[in-house]
Amino acid sequence: MGDRQPAPADFAAFTDAQSYWNNKWHCHALKIKPGEFYVSDQEIVITTVLGSCISVCAYDPTTGFGGMNHFMLPDNSHHSNPVRCTRYGMFAMEQLINELMKKGSICENLHLKVTGGGEMLQGVSAIGKENINFIEKFIADENLHLVSSDTGGDQGRRVAFFPSSGKMLVNKMSHRQDQCLIKEESEYRHKTDYQLDTQDVELF
Repeated sequence: MGDRQPAPADFAAFTDAQSYWNNKWHCHALKIKPGEFYVSDQEIVITTVLGSCISVCAYDPTTGFGGMNHFMLPDNSHHSNPVRCTRYGMFAMEQLINELMKKGSICENLHLKVTGGGEMLQGVSAIGKENINFIEKFIADENLHLVSSDTGGDQGRRVAFFPSSGKMLVNKMSHRQDQCLIKEESEYRHKTDYQLDTQDVELF
């Protein structure tokens, strides 16, 4: 991705721990946490780690803008707290799509890639499946174009999305790492290194 350029100005809205220079891909990187999203047309990478959560990556080839969100739970449209609403799928999708529309996109042009929704606590919680059911129904109801998906299973995922090209990489985590992720999700924070390794899988 070329020589090191200054970080996008709006990275300042995130903590220093979330934005950094990624030596692997030679570009600026931004880690998003549950309830966050980011849209850009710059040559950067957006990363996150998912357990039962879902991330949707949307790319518009006509404008060159792309974005990714990260939500924890399915729809709760009646929630009165706007901060906590960002954790829910409906609000997360509205945020992502509305921001892309501000950049000139129309829904018909969006290419969506979906990942996450793992069942991290087998037999105890079905949040992962509920999240998958929500996003599948949302995409169908809104008549959006789903390019690819990698959901379910019992492993966490590291995700990297390149918004200027629409490329998304997914790497399955080890079960030992999953135990840490379960704790992090329950505490609503992420402290692991989101670097992907050589076993990345690209969702075409």
